[in-house]
Amino acid sequence: MNFFKRRSVALFLTVIVVIASTLLSVNVKLGRKAQAVSDGFYDGVVYNGTEQKSIASQLRNISDCANSMVTIANNYQLDTEDVENTSEWLRLAVSYSPGNTDYIHSEYEDLIKAVRTLEDQLGRTALSDRDADSIKEYSTAITDAQLAIESAGYNESVREFRRFCDRFPTKLLAQLSGVSMPRLFA
Repeated sequence: MNFFKRRSVALFLTVIVVIASTLLSVNVKLGRKAQAVSDGFYDGVVYNGTEQKSIASQLRNISDCANSMVTIANNYQLDTEDVENTSEWLRLAVSYSPGNTDYIHSEYEDLIKAVRTLEDQLGRTALSDRDADSIKEYSTAITDAQLAIESAGYNESVREFRRFCDRFPTKLLAQLSGVSMPRLFA
């Protein structure tokens, strides 16, 4: 018991408790802010006073349009397997890989590439007027969703948060406390 009565041990224990409580507090408070920024990928963000749809909802729209294009393309016996697979993989990535925006972005790029290939095949196929109009609508909707993703405030909100955290002592405390930083959709 004399060990705990020493001044040096008491000072050491006090320092440990202060450091631990500081790191815990940083993890809780900064982690909560980081999660709120990350949630903007699924919930949308308000950026510069304008509410913007979530990137996840735009990705679902792209997937839906791609699936509708597949339905039409199947009527003309075109190869749609790549679009079907990449559309499903994107949907699964959005649903089951929260926070892994690099992976989701990779699946998004794969789907866009597959859709553009299918559009090229459809462009060389004699489609009915109704099907041609539908394909044009789906292509336009995909392009509009891509533009909405590019102009979404999510990436800028991530950049702002990272700039905030990129200062001393915030950066050091965030690293020591294990705060997961939100990731860009790029």
